[in-house]
Formats: sequence, C-alpha cells, structure tokens
Amino acid sequence: MIRSAVEREFTIIGEALSALSRSAPELFTSIGHARRIIDFRNRLAHEYATVNHAVVWAIADRDVPVLRRECAELLKQLG
Repeated sequence: MIRSAVEREFTIIGEALSALSRSAPELFTSIGHARRIIDFRNRLAHEYATVNHAVVWAIADRDVPVLRRECAELLKQLG
C-alpha cells in the first residue's frame, strides 16, 4: 500500500509539473529536474512493468526533500 501511495503521489507531482510547463514556463524552469520528474511520471504510468521499486524509494528519500525546498522557495518568491 505504501509503495502504491508513493507512486501515486509521484504521478500527481509529474502531472502538476506538466501543467505548469504549459501555463507558466518561467516557473517551470525554476524547478530543478522538472523535465526528468515528468518523464518519471510517464514511466510510472505507462511502463510500470519496468519500474524498479528500489529506485522509486531512493528518489523519494533523496530527491523529494530537494523538490520540497525548491517549491517552498518558489512560493516565498511569489508570495
């Protein structure tokens, strides 16, 4: 259940960044690895059989905190 929930959240994040790329490209470029996040979302959604669950967990552990800080900083700048 946890793995499924984490993967679902990654899918939502990827969709949000995809929408941001179309609606506010200048903000999209301020998110490091935004394109890679969208690509990761696509892999989770369309190539699920090739997903390495250890890699998913490593991304959650290592990269999500970075993304969270970037988003918090962006919100400060916009606020």
